[in-house]
Order: sequence, then C-alpha cells, then structure tokens
Amino acid sequence: MYPLLTMSLTAAIAAGVVMVLRLFLKKVPRWITCLLWAVVLLRMLCPGGFSLPVSLMPETVSSGAYVERVLPQQTPAAEAQATAPIPATTTQTPVTEKTTPVTPAAQQPTGPDRDTVLTILWAAGGIACLAWGAISYLRLRLRIADAILVEKNIYETDQIDSPFVCGFFRPRIYLPVGLAEPDRRYVLLHEQAHIRRRDYMTKPLAYVALCFHWFNPVLWLAYHLFGRDIETATDQAVIRSFGRTDTAGYAAALLHLGHKPSFPRAVPLAFGEENPKHRIRSVLSYKKPAFWVLFVAVVACLA
Repeated sequence: MYPLLTMSLTAAIAAGVVMVLRLFLKKVPRWITCLLWAVVLLRMLCPGGFSLPVSLMPETVSSGAYVERVLPQQTPAAEAQATAPIPATTTQTPVTEKTTPVTPAAQQPTGPDRDTVLTILWAAGGIACLAWGAISYLRLRLRIADAILVEKNIYETDQIDSPFVCGFFRPRIYLPVGLAEPDRRYVLLHEQAHIRRRDYMTKPLAYVALCFHWFNPVLWLAYHLFGRDIETATDQAVIRSFGRTDTAGYAAALLHLGHKPSFPRAVPLAFGEENPKHRIRSVLSYKKPAFWVLFVAVVACLA
C-alpha cells in the first residue's frame, strides 16, 4: 500500500499544480493544458520516482518518506514479542541457558492487521469503480446494438438522444435519428476531431487510472477538469478555421444538444457533455492566440 499512497500523493500535488496553472492559461489553447494533465496521469501510473536537479515535488513526498512517517509500518512479530510478559526470576528459580520465552495464546495478535484491512478496502473500492464503468459501457453497447451504418464509421439509432463517439480500438460515431442540419455537420466535425486527437483512448485510460486512486478526492476533481479540457480543446480545434457565422452555429448546436452527466464517465465522448454552458461561452469568446503567447505558454509548461 505504501508505494500506491506515495503515487497518489505525488499525483495529487501534480494535479494541484496543473489546476493553478489553468487559472493563468485561460487565453492559451486547451491542448496545452491537456498535455499538462498527462504529467498527472504519469504520476498515477508510474511507481518509480523522478530525480531532477530542480523540482516542485518535495523530496520527502516523492521518496515515500512522508507516507511512512504518517503511516509507519507495522511489525506484528516484534509487537507481539514486546508485549509478551517477562517471567519474574527469584533466587529460588535456577536460570538455565536454554530458556525460550513463550508468548501466551491470549497475547497473540488476533484478526487482520491494519495493512490487510486497508488493502481489502482499496481493492473493494477499485473493483466497484471498474464495475461501474464496465456496466455503464455494456448497457450503452446494448442500446446501440441495432444502430444502422449510414457512412464510414457513422451510425444512426433511435435509442439515443445525443451524438457521441464510442469504441477503444475501432471508434465509431453514433447519431440520433433525425438529426437536422446544420447541427449534424458540427457534430460530425466535433466527433471526428475527437478521433484524430485519440481522445477515445486517453479518457478511458485516465478513468482506469482513477479507479486505482478512487480514495483520492483531488484526483476525482482532476479527472472532471481533464474531461472539460478535452471537450474545450476539441471545440477549439473545430472552430479554429471558422468564421463568425459558423462559430455561432456551432454554439447553437451545443445549446440544442447539451447535457451534463450526473457521474464522471469514461465513455462515451458525447457532443454536448461537460458543462455545455461553459463551452458555449468559451466558443463565443475564443480568439486565436498570437505566436508569442503560445511560445511563452509552452516554455512555462515545460519548466
């Protein structure tokens, strides 16, 4: 458990740094913030530490010393021996050289120790989160099982209300039947941008990593913000070449099809999810940043 707790703590600190940087990077493209979240994901999955001359990560945290100080390791055998009663000696009892202290049965540790209990709780929570994601995905697959192929990797079905992209190895775009123009055009551009950016792989991978750190509320918040940044970055990738009319039409499509999921999900990548009101404001206020702004932002993120 100690390596996992160290990984979770370092990932939480890295996520906190990214959250602070997001406040100062509002004017830069969101794909830069998505790259910063990759550092957090690496911290969540990589058990080893990083040795750099200068780092924002405290040495006591990255080395695991802080976790061991807060939760010192237990040594049941040593504790049992320390609590064993010492037989009293008198002048009438001869001391032999081969006397072996025997711990009474009542003094033996009973029940599982702390580390065992924590491991069981962690495994139960992780399995529950993985089961939630798997069941949600299977239910969705059953709903779209009768979808009809209308174009290359584009399907239509009357069992859904919002378009999305789904599939880890073979991503497909699913549209509700009767989706009218120009919303259909904007939806396809958005979902195709998701596929080009490989978001259909990164978001499920981030959710699986989150299942290992389900006990860390900071990482749940980081996952939510990561999903929001994915959608904003995809919006910006679509409208980068738009004029004023198309940008307004894209925002209108978000308004028509927007919805907010009640629980963080790994799939699907739906067109109008992740706070559509915030995305509409972001789309309408988006301005292509100058080159020097991009350059300074990339240098700052690398630092």
